Amino acid sequence: MIITVVNQKGGVGKTTTSVNLAYLLAQRSNVALIDLDPEGGSTVSFGIRRDKKELKLGEKSVNIFNVEFFPAHVGLLNLELSGEVEAVAQGLKEIAKGFDITVIDTPPNLGTLAVAAMIAGDRILTPITPHPLAIQVTKNLGERLASLGKVAHAVTNMSNKPVNVNVEGIKSLEIAVPQSKLFIEASRLGVPALRLEEFKTKRPRLQAVFENIAKVITG
Repeated sequence: MIITVVNQKGGVGKTTTSVNLAYLLAQRSNVALIDLDPEGGSTVSFGIRRDKKELKLGEKSVNIFNVEFFPAHVGLLNLELSGEVEAVAQGLKEIAKGFDITVIDTPPNLGTLAVAAMIAGDRILTPITPHPLAIQVTKNLGERLASLGKVAHAVTNMSNKPVNVNVEGIKSLEIAVPQSKLFIEASRLGVPALRLEEFKTKRPRLQAVFENIAKVITG
């Protein structure tokens, strides 16, 4: 199964969602996480520097916290500019054959890499935030998804209440990921927030939220 995490707006928590969802799923399945963003958000979140070598898609990986992680590299920019959507989608499917679940963190746009990941995805998850602009741009995403015959599940980040987005191609979930200092601290330390939460608190609030996301998106 391929789970694509996508939203063309930056700052809505795509990387946070991707990293923590992959970490949670890896506790019970063979999981890969692909950082498809040339800027390397997930790569930085794991405390890894973006590779300055131009690599083939899926050429290099490292196992972190039981997640087989494919970090970002400079070659992704060339793939983004190539316009070879179908070729990239097929490449992602080939990588995913070796795993039970593959999570893909996409760049903040609807370019080659993001669209390829949507085509390859069996499930699509779109993080949104309760801000007017963030909600407004979901219309473009919904239209693109509909044109591909796809439907995304929307999860609300940085909020205690879920936002209902009435857009074709997007189905809102009654799930909200609250703001937490753990996300900032975890990013600084290069670990998933759920991992840090295990050591910080006896009542893992964030884990329960991501368990709900995992249940819906893999069900």
